Amino acid sequence: MTYLIIGICAFLLIAVIIIAAKPISMGIEARRNVNNNIGEEKENEDNEVYLKDENNSKISDEITKLNQLRKEGTISDEEFNKAKKKLLD
Repeated sequence: MTYLIIGICAFLLIAVIIIAAKPISMGIEARRNVNNNIGEEKENEDNEVYLKDENNSKISDEITKLNQLRKEGTISDEEFNKAKKKLLD
């Protein structure tokens, strides 16, 4: 009788493990996908910040060049202001 109860318990334990394995693996896979998506979003944000910084440095370089041209007398103050406004817009 004891062996019969132990056998039924072992059978039920194995059945529960088999039934639960699929949802557990799906949960683990979903967690990995969420973590990967978060990593990709952070990478995209980092790239956007880098591009913004790069664009800002390009604009500041252009304004510096325009200022140099204005100091040399190549362009007037009015032309400088128009060009600067165009760059900032």
